Amino acid sequence: MTEKTFEPSQVHQFFRLLQLGNRGAVVELRAFDENDQSQNTFSGYFDNEEAFVRAAKVATEHRDGVYVTINVLNPQLLCRSANRAKAFTQITTSDGDILKRRYLPIRIDALRPVGTPSSDEQHEAVIQRCRRVFQYLRYTDYSEPIVVDSGNGAYLLLPIDFQNDDASKREVQKLLEELGEKFNDEWVKVDASVFNAAQIMRLPGTRNRKGDNLPGFPHRMCRILYIPSTLRTYTETSLLEKEAECFSSLSLLNPYKEKDFRDQVIQIPGGFPDKF
Repeated sequence: MTEKTFEPSQVHQFFRLLQLGNRGAVVELRAFDENDQSQNTFSGYFDNEEAFVRAAKVATEHRDGVYVTINVLNPQLLCRSANRAKAFTQITTSDGDILKRRYLPIRIDALRPVGTPSSDEQHEAVIQRCRRVFQYLRYTDYSEPIVVDSGNGAYLLLPIDFQNDDASKREVQKLLEELGEKFNDEWVKVDASVFNAAQIMRLPGTRNRKGDNLPGFPHRMCRILYIPSTLRTYTETSLLEKEAECFSSLSLLNPYKEKDFRDQVIQIPGGFPDKF
């Protein structure tokens, strides 16, 4: 059976979550080979959804990793490569190109050798930890985040409305460090390095091809797991209710009670859904 490598509905939904109703908002698509990110970068700037999805399909067929910017870009960047992506790109989005911060990315990953896919057990541990962080955020003043399974790890994207300045940078750094202090252990960590405004993340609907695809260490799809109700109007077609309920049934977890990693995996009811 041929493995799925592209899910256009997920790409469509995520592009809409990046534009948030502003059809003129510009998004950079960027793709490269995971083992050598300095060579042959495939990049383009898009304000057209259909053109973005077509380029993402080409990228996922020819590159190991497909990524996207998540914050508000200077619309003039569209002139670099308007609604098309090209190979051997030398100039990509920098922090100075960001007008505002739209999302605060919380990236959770399993501690493992560089350049390898996560094992099934590591991937499960990350999603379980992601649930705990999600529940913790619900007990704070933050909005509900979008949740994405990157294929090896997970992202929680907090909707924010920050200027791109030093104060907002410090605030993002502070939150990531606080979450790391609370939730990091010897198996899973919150990445404190993703505070820069031009941060990119893996694009949902594409396949994560980091390392070789081996039994127990497979390549997996990057997929949206949860969209907050406040943002679903932008996507027009929301995720299946079963998918949303599977992730959001978090009342069983106490975010303030620290547990051993092995206990978490065994004691959290439900585990993974069979299908996202």
